[in-house]
Formats: sequence, C-alpha cells, structure tokens
Amino acid sequence: MSQTAPQPENLYLSAKEAAAELGISLATLYAYVSRDMIRSEPVPDSRAKRYRAEDVRLLKQRRAISGTAPASPQAEGGRGALSAALNFGGQPVLESAITLIADGKLHYRGSNATALARNSSLEQVAALLWGCDVQPFTRDAVPHLTPLVEKLGADLAAAPRIERCLSLLPLAGLDDPAVYNMTDRGLAATGARLLRLVAAIIAGIKPSAEPVHEVLARALTFGDRRAADLIRAALVLCADHELNASAFTVRCVAGTGATLYAAVEAGICAAQGPRHAAFTSRVESFLTDLAHRQDIEDAVLNRLRNGDLVPGFGHPLYPDGDPRATTLIEMMREHHGDDPAFLRAQRIIDVMSEAGGVRPSIDFAIGALTVTLRMMPGTGLAIFVLGRTAGWIGHAIEQYRSGQMIRPRARYTGEAPR
Repeated sequence: MSQTAPQPENLYLSAKEAAAELGISLATLYAYVSRDMIRSEPVPDSRAKRYRAEDVRLLKQRRAISGTAPASPQAEGGRGALSAALNFGGQPVLESAITLIADGKLHYRGSNATALARNSSLEQVAALLWGCDVQPFTRDAVPHLTPLVEKLGADLAAAPRIERCLSLLPLAGLDDPAVYNMTDRGLAATGARLLRLVAAIIAGIKPSAEPVHEVLARALTFGDRRAADLIRAALVLCADHELNASAFTVRCVAGTGATLYAAVEAGICAAQGPRHAAFTSRVESFLTDLAHRQDIEDAVLNRLRNGDLVPGFGHPLYPDGDPRATTLIEMMREHHGDDPAFLRAQRIIDVMSEAGGVRPSIDFAIGALTVTLRMMPGTGLAIFVLGRTAGWIGHAIEQYRSGQMIRPRARYTGEAPR
C-alpha cells in the first residue's frame, strides 16, 4: 500500500507553536527570524506568518548541543555538533583572550564593557583589546596620505562612507611601509594609524591625532555638544563581540599573513551585510517610518500580531537583554530624555517588553541614537564599523601571534565519485 504524502502544513509551525517548541517568547522568535536562523513565509490568504518546522527543530538541537538543554547521544560529536559550531549557540571553535560573553555580560580582557563605555575612549579600549604594554596612540601615530589617496578621497566625497573606506584602504595600505612590521609594537602602531584613518575617511577629513569620537561628532551631528559622549560610548560598546561573522572573517584573512589593512577591509565587507552591522539601517528606517504616527503602540502590536519583524529586539546570546543596549539607552536618557525621537524609541521598547517579553539589542540602541541625534541614514553602520575596527585589529593581532592559518574542513554532500 502506498503511503500518503505528508501535507504541506506539516512543514510549518505557527508562531505560537514555534515559540512553544523552543521555549521562547514570540519576540525572541522574531529575533531568530531576523537573523535568518528560522525561515518564515506568509500564510496563504492571511497576513500571518508560518515558520519552517525543520528550522525550528534544528535550532532546538543546536541549543541542546550548546548546553542550554540536554544533548542526545546521537548529536554529541556528530553532524549536528559540527554544523552548530559555526552558528549561534554552538561550541567554541577558536581560543581567544580578547572578549568574554557570559552570564549576560560583556567583558574586554576581563573589564566590563558597559563600565568602560561610561568613561573610556575608543583609543583606550583599543589598546586594551590589543594587549598593548605601551600606549600606541601617540601624536606621531597619524597616517600621512599621498596625493593620489587624497585625490581619490575628494573624488569619492559624495559616496557612502563605507564604500569610501573600501576604496581608500587598499591604496593607503600600499603607501604604509611600516605595515610589514609584525612585532607587537609594530602591529599596535599600525593599528593606531589604521583606526585614525578609518575615522578620517568616515568623517571626510584628513587624519589627525584628535580623539576619534570628537572627529565623528563634528562630522556627523549638527552642533550637538552632548553627541560626542554618546558617540564615544557607542564606539566602545561596538568595539568587539567575540567571534562574530566579521571577526571570524578578519581572523581568516590575518591567518593567511595578509596585512592589517587587508584584514580590516575584509571585516568591513562582512559587516556591511544586512544580517550583520547593516541591520542598524533597518532599525533607522523603522524608527523613521514611525516618526509621524501617533499610534505607535498599535503599530508595534500589529506587527507582532501579524508575525512581522520589529527590528532590533532580542539577541540569542543575551536572553535577559543586551547589556550594550541597556547602557547606551540609559546614557541617551540622561542626555536626551525629553527628545521626541528618543521618547518614541522608549515607547517601542516598553511595548516590546510588555507584549513580547524581549528587550532591545545594540542594533536598536544605535538606530535610536542616530535618529535621536538627527544623523543621516546609514550613520549607524559607520559608527559600528569604526568601533569594531578596534576589535578587528585585536583579532588580527591575536591571529598573527598564534602563527596558525584557519582552514576548516567541509563535509561533502555531493554525488558519489564514479
């Protein structure tokens, strides 16, 4: 007797069923969807969404392997474990002394990142991440641009900031002979020049020894004197986040022996993807769309009701809330607590907390910052890239010191040899 083919509905779960399967809130489910960890599709003839059951169950298996639930003997060390190692919640695949994410907190070489954000500059945090014995950000550690690089920079003045970085960094690297000094002090000095160069390119000015947050504040805001402190904090909070996609990319490039300039450029390429740092642009667009609506609560609830994404909420590594977002939003409240744009963002946070049981991520906090400070669209990505440049350099230096090249194996799933 022939078996009945499974019905298409068996391939999907409703939002409530998927959340129940994983033991999470609906808002956390939407956060997984936003990071493409679970696929969603519209329900025919409805505004609701349905979710791929196989994705939900695979994620459940990965979480079990990572220790958040008991792992099955079959999964332990098997294909599931190997696949999960390259995703959120998987087992660590590299050793690093740079950043620790544990117990809902973020630490840079043992120092609480949120505490550093209150009073440290990005330069100070960079020196910490790089494990420097001496301060690399001297008055002399300023890159000198050749006429060719300056001309190209002027020609690209109207181009997006990140594209300017991707265009100018390779040429600047060719004109920096000290980039081949691979001693600890040489790498730190190159890192200092490189960080200041990225800040100058984003700001559209010549490199200088001024603190990078002040450089950005002048270039990106309209005379807001309080903006510099918030930008400084945002840069510090973005400085590193362990082995994310861009940091892993940087380490792969550095492991081949490529220069710091090449490694940072690779990080920028990875970060500008919509699933990584460019996700802040979705938050900016969302907040801008709600700027002229009076029914913000209803707008957010309708999105939740229909299974649509509310960008910037929930983070798989911080089930109780992203401490980076908490700190930056608290500082925004201190500086701009009565600003209409901030108040709208706060209303969204309140609704998501009450209705969805989930808190904002750093993506939402940065988006709220750029909107509150009346910055141009896409500025959140620029802030992230400059801040994360410090961490990328740290990962590259650590990879150089290891002397290893990253070369994982792939499990072949194609046709058998003939």
